[in-house]
Amino acid sequence: MTWNGERLRQLLREERTLLRELALILVATLVVGVYFLEHVHSTLADSRREAAEALAQQVASSATEYVVTGNRLSLNVIASHAASLETVARIEFRSIADVVLASAGAEHPGEKAVSRGMRLDDDTMVGTVLLWPANTSAQQEEGLESGFVLVVIILLMLRVAIELIWRRLRQERQRDDDIEADMIPVLSMTPAGEVPKAFLRISIVNFDRMQQRFTQALMDEVVNAYDALLKGIAEVYGAQVLAPLGRECALEFRAESQAQAGFQALCAGMLFRRVARNLSETRKAQGRTPLEFKLLVTTEADRRTSWSVCIAGQPGRVHVPEAELLKLELDTRALYQPERCINISDGELTVRLQPVEQLAQRYQKLIADQADRLLASGDGAALASR
Repeated sequence: MTWNGERLRQLLREERTLLRELALILVATLVVGVYFLEHVHSTLADSRREAAEALAQQVASSATEYVVTGNRLSLNVIASHAASLETVARIEFRSIADVVLASAGAEHPGEKAVSRGMRLDDDTMVGTVLLWPANTSAQQEEGLESGFVLVVIILLMLRVAIELIWRRLRQERQRDDDIEADMIPVLSMTPAGEVPKAFLRISIVNFDRMQQRFTQALMDEVVNAYDALLKGIAEVYGAQVLAPLGRECALEFRAESQAQAGFQALCAGMLFRRVARNLSETRKAQGRTPLEFKLLVTTEADRRTSWSVCIAGQPGRVHVPEAELLKLELDTRALYQPERCINISDGELTVRLQPVEQLAQRYQKLIADQADRLLASGDGAALASR
């Protein structure tokens, strides 16, 4: 409950501007709507009263003779016909002594009565007609009020919809800007700067056992095929190869920020994993020995420590220490499953490694394009045919 209250307060603070605009729209529409409805109600009331006065005058002219002759039967007939009209709630014929001669309609009409005198030709008053108009416009007024409420809701929803659309467009534009900004360092052929740095470590799975089983010439042929791909990737990302494959491989990336360097190292690792798998499938189809790798992206400058962490990872995965994943802001650019995080320890050092499944969609397409260009290049085609 505390969390919900805090979240609500935070949401209200974030949306203060929008809420202020919605409140302003609500107040403005209420002011205009109340004025409009009052004007409509007044106009309808005036129309009803004018119609009632005209009808009362007409009935008074028709009933004067029956009042003079005392023909109450005819007066009751006229009263019944008048009360049957939708615009009439009740009608009464009264004598000059205010005695009810005839009546029809509701016993307790809500509207104020309209009075018209019944006169003979010599202007002698013989009685009075009292007519209560029926509120026939009540349903119409309720419809207007319901329509007004609907208009207010539509206006508020329209403002919210405009805000959501604007935010979506702004996010898309920001995402496009981010992609362009991210592509510049990723595709750059020139290292950005001397510091800070990030590193990509790559170990060969079961490398020691393979060295015992294979001749040195065969090992060199297998490793060199993948190492040539790694060098091509280093050129694409402007990285420095500190050690080749098979010799505690390490690539160094430099950029304007450590987060940028770490992202370049992660992109290079994902690219190497992609092209290495492609090459391994080709070698398997040709009946030749493929290799499998463990990869680590880190800012740890101590090469012995980072190498120990690298060889403790899982085959075929690019790993990032969990703490560095957040520190380098890679969690916003990569897809991963926290439940697959693994703990490694050598007695002195304990590290939580997060395997990265793939990059976010916008970066994944970039990696795929780079892999296609790298494999389609002269070196890639030559490696595939070896």
